[in-house]
Amino acid sequence: MNSWLPRLEVVLVRPETPGNVGAACRAMRNFGIDRLCVVGSTGITATKEARALAHACEDMLENARLCDTLDEALAPQVMAIGTANRIRKGKLPPLRGPEDVLPELESRASTGSCALVFGPESTGMTDQELARCTLLLKMPTAVEQPSLNLSQAVLTVAQACWLRARDADRDRLETLAPEAPTHAEFELLLDQVQGLMERNGFRPYAGDPEHYRLAARRSLLRGNFERRDLRTLLTMVKFLEHKERRQG
Repeated sequence: MNSWLPRLEVVLVRPETPGNVGAACRAMRNFGIDRLCVVGSTGITATKEARALAHACEDMLENARLCDTLDEALAPQVMAIGTANRIRKGKLPPLRGPEDVLPELESRASTGSCALVFGPESTGMTDQELARCTLLLKMPTAVEQPSLNLSQAVLTVAQACWLRARDADRDRLETLAPEAPTHAEFELLLDQVQGLMERNGFRPYAGDPEHYRLAARRSLLRGNFERRDLRTLLTMVKFLEHKERRQG
């Protein structure tokens, strides 16, 4: 997928459980995000539990950026999306859903690295840490005050980003004009069809092969073929030619 996902970095602030860090890596890779940053929690990425839960994503633990503070982690970012279920101070940015946050994230990711920031399992981020984020994201759930496991939270946000990137790629591909066949490819098809027909007794009207070719060319052009359509027709003709040679 040619997208903005490689520009995203998951930032885990003071994670408490090594297994969650490893499971977060696995969830990230499932949805095309490979960059991890861990704030505090010295040594957590090197634990056996983290490596066991990473399940073939150990390289992400080994390559993780390790920072002492959130300010250090956010220093190279052009945008930081903080994740939270609730905020305690009115001075903080409001919580917004993915339908509002992801379009802005996609736009900013085209200019540089962007962070998806998750707080510790037991408390979440402090108000001071949330205030350092550009926008605050709350993922919708069936209950008003959900408590997602850290790795589950990473998975839901990563999946939402991946789905948006996938749909954007699909829309881009659908707007591209289909590849049209060249004049030479049309003529090659006409040559092979005409040769096959003549070897099997076809005689053009009034003995004029050019008159037939003109009518056949007009019919093909009216079909608005894509290149892949013409290749399919060529394959059919080549099969018939092969069968003709075997029978001859």
